[in-house]
Amino acid sequence: MLQSDALKFTAGCFNGEPASCTYACPYHIDIRGLMKKAARGRWDSCYKDLINTVAFPSVAYTLCSRQCQGVCQRKYLGDEPVAIHDIEDACATYAKNTSPDVYAGALKSERVAVIGAGICGLSAAFMLSQKQYTVDIYEKTNEIGGSLKSHPDFDTFAMDFATKFKTTRVQFHLADEITGLNNMSNYDAVLIAAGKGGDIFGVSQTRDYYTYMTEVKGVFACGEMCGASPCQAMAEGLDVASYIESYLLSGSPDFGVKRWNKTNCTRIVDHDGQTRVPPVVKTGDVFTKDEAKAAAARCLQCDCTACLNTCELLRKYKKKPHQYASSVYLDSQVRPPITTHSVTRAVYSCNMCNRCKDACPTGTDLPGLFCFSRQNRMERGDYPPAFHDFWLDSQRFYSGEAAFSFVPGESGKCEYAFFPGCQLGAANPEYVIRSYEFLQKNYSAGIISMCCGAPSYWAGDKPLLEKNTALIREKWEEMGRPTLVTACTSCTKMIKMHLPEAKAVSLYTLLDEKEVAGTLSGFDTVSVFDPCAVYATPSVIKSVRSLVRRCGAELSDYDSNGQCCGNGGHIRLADPELYGDIIRNRAADSEYPYIVYCVNCREIFRSQDKSCRHILEAVFGIYSGDTPNLDEKRSNAIMAKVKLLDKYKNVTFTPKKEPWDDLVLEIPDYVRREMEEKMITARSIKHAIWKAEQDSTGFISEETGECLCFLVTDALTYWAQYKKVGDIYEVSRAYCHRMHFREGE
Repeated sequence: MLQSDALKFTAGCFNGEPASCTYACPYHIDIRGLMKKAARGRWDSCYKDLINTVAFPSVAYTLCSRQCQGVCQRKYLGDEPVAIHDIEDACATYAKNTSPDVYAGALKSERVAVIGAGICGLSAAFMLSQKQYTVDIYEKTNEIGGSLKSHPDFDTFAMDFATKFKTTRVQFHLADEITGLNNMSNYDAVLIAAGKGGDIFGVSQTRDYYTYMTEVKGVFACGEMCGASPCQAMAEGLDVASYIESYLLSGSPDFGVKRWNKTNCTRIVDHDGQTRVPPVVKTGDVFTKDEAKAAAARCLQCDCTACLNTCELLRKYKKKPHQYASSVYLDSQVRPPITTHSVTRAVYSCNMCNRCKDACPTGTDLPGLFCFSRQNRMERGDYPPAFHDFWLDSQRFYSGEAAFSFVPGESGKCEYAFFPGCQLGAANPEYVIRSYEFLQKNYSAGIISMCCGAPSYWAGDKPLLEKNTALIREKWEEMGRPTLVTACTSCTKMIKMHLPEAKAVSLYTLLDEKEVAGTLSGFDTVSVFDPCAVYATPSVIKSVRSLVRRCGAELSDYDSNGQCCGNGGHIRLADPELYGDIIRNRAADSEYPYIVYCVNCREIFRSQDKSCRHILEAVFGIYSGDTPNLDEKRSNAIMAKVKLLDKYKNVTFTPKKEPWDDLVLEIPDYVRREMEEKMITARSIKHAIWKAEQDSTGFISEETGECLCFLVTDALTYWAQYKKVGDIYEVSRAYCHRMHFREGE
């Protein structure tokens, strides 16, 4: 992985970048930070910030054209802009210490000559002196200030100059006219800032737009001499200091601070939830301290947090998008045991719902970044298999033993083919059976029942995903490339991404078109919870609501707005705490019962005792029953296959059996709950017990007579504590961990 491979996913992100007012400011003052300090009355700190940015606050304040206030985002709320100009004046008025910081560091060996003691040359000289460079200023007159000497506030400016240069090592050479650059050879860099109409000493006025360096190496030119206004000249003097320093350090000015992109002045962030605040009225020539604090507190602290506002994961891990990109790259270079991964938990806790990407004004793609990281680590064999092993094994089952496809009749071709996905039948066989009856009756549909490949996509297992997609494509082409009828929005999304040549339509759209009606008895007002993958298909959202109304329920105005219920992306094992927060938050989002059209959403909400019903239960009058456990889901999927093959193809399907399948377990409810939380199936426990009984392995407790047995798999080690009573194995404990051990080594 190249660093650029990771950074491209977050290239457009401007979280943490300066606000629009700072981009507009010719001096690039951190106005957001200044307003935060001013609101707390930290006048000295505010003034220090101004010195470090503009060198001479009184000059900058007076020359400023208030461009920052022109782009203040308060206007988008219908407010007056923040009085930034007056607040800066208050900071200067109430600061007790107006002297610059004195640094005790050793003086650098490089020497800089500044020709001209106008505002441009003075600004550059002060900034360079703060970096411990020796600076000599040559001024042909006997007074500093240049064109500012005619300004009515020059006495104030002169005091500011005197205060700031009092603690520096800048040497002033007044009444010392430079007539050429030949006698400047003892300087490492030269800045020509001779003022309006000043001599440029034969150097071409053509200069680099960004760095101000002329055709002569080490010679820079800027300020009023080059056509700048006094305000611009001051800003250029502040900028050129960084380019000169870059040149002195590296031989190139290109590493200095680049010219700021003024188009970013109009980059507006989301201000939802912000309220209007009237401007503070100034009672005198300068804000009082309280007035200044109140005025500064009106600052919206503009920064784009759109992704953070949509996602519990991003709020928990508190990294900015660019930091995630850098961490993903660094994780790709890890070489244990010398270095370790830094963002594994965050990367593997993403639901892949894309809500943050949809909310981002520049399309920053964190889900894409996390998916890219997972694929990269899977390819390198450096991924945490425990986070995905259960679901990858499930995909192999649902696309293997539980998979089936057929077209009623002899042609083998159809115009529509039902693609129920893997979890619909696993939740309740009747969901698939009744839906297919509707489709076969109205559209003579075939059926392709298998996993869409989402588990391998979420795990980053590209070979398994490609193999699964190839199986779907093969069945689809055998049937004459029919329109795929999906009941799961994640399946729809996966088909669009990985089988784009196939046309897909939602089951709920077809049900709505046929005006199918059912009943939601006992439900008066309900909220529809839309699965996170549906937001690219608003027609499905509309159809489901139409079905709900036809079933006799009133709809609340709740909108889940693309939020994931918590099931996606395999977060459940990667970060159980975050998973718990998400599912509790989603369950509490609406006071009304939920109608869902994703069986995973249904399971999540029922785990929180949230009143919830799948739309197919209402449409077809299906009794939902209890939420099936992990083993019952597999049995349900097989049952749907058995019944449909028998009814429509007169084929008897007999599921294969493993030697341990006939073991009878007795599992207490508290053990079953722990198994479900850790995604441990009874099938795995049966395998462990069977192996222990066959190989006489395990550990027998002399006190209780219980056996502690284990099963080592590629990803996890399973443990079960049991006692055999007759033909029944009573399980008192079951757990797993990621550690492996090998016997006889």
